[in-house]
Amino acid sequence: MKKLIHLKIKTIFVATAIAAMPLVASPAMAATAVQSFKGGTSFTHNGIGETVGFTFSTSDDLLVTQLGWYAPNGILVSSRPVGIWNSGGTLLGSTTVSAGAPDGTGFRYATTTPISLFAGQQYFIGGRDTQADGDRYISSVSDLVMGPSITFLGSARNSGSGFTFPNLIDVTTTNGRFGANFQYTVQSGAVPEPATWALMIGGFGLAGAMLRRRRAGRPCARSTRA
Repeated sequence: MKKLIHLKIKTIFVATAIAAMPLVASPAMAATAVQSFKGGTSFTHNGIGETVGFTFSTSDDLLVTQLGWYAPNGILVSSRPVGIWNSGGTLLGSTTVSAGAPDGTGFRYATTTPISLFAGQQYFIGGRDTQADGDRYISSVSDLVMGPSITFLGSARNSGSGFTFPNLIDVTTTNGRFGANFQYTVQSGAVPEPATWALMIGGFGLAGAMLRRRRAGRPCARSTRA
């Protein structure tokens, strides 16, 4: 009987532990910053060497893993440098997006050394497009949809000084210059689902009740005197 009770209690603890495993073991899924848009004005190149992009903030801590450039015609003709800066102008990370076909979303991506972004901070992303080769970027789009945790804050560019901090927020060119894009994962801790909390609490409660019942059922020891 004791072995059976122990086995039941162990089974409850194991089942509860398995239910809690997704809270710490589930891998984060990658999301895309610029998910979709409509319309806009198409530019084939910028002869003065501007870095163009947009500025944004985040509501969660993020890890950027891919940087990309727009390739609406089915192929990116020339390689493009793309980077992310903080609001003070420090380049946090960059990569070169090589020529080739887009990755199924209208953008072509390249892996970058992971870039950490923090909740509540403002950032700038930009890339340089100077060659009259048919590659394009789009500005003043409509129906812009950003990914989870990302808030679009405005178009950005520099003053034509090559691949540098795009610190000029352009209020006349609305809804960004795309251009640049990025993919990321959310780094905030997982929050248990209500059903998971209920299962965990119920499981530990049942295990505790069985332990109390087992203790209550023990016979009292009788003292023996010579």
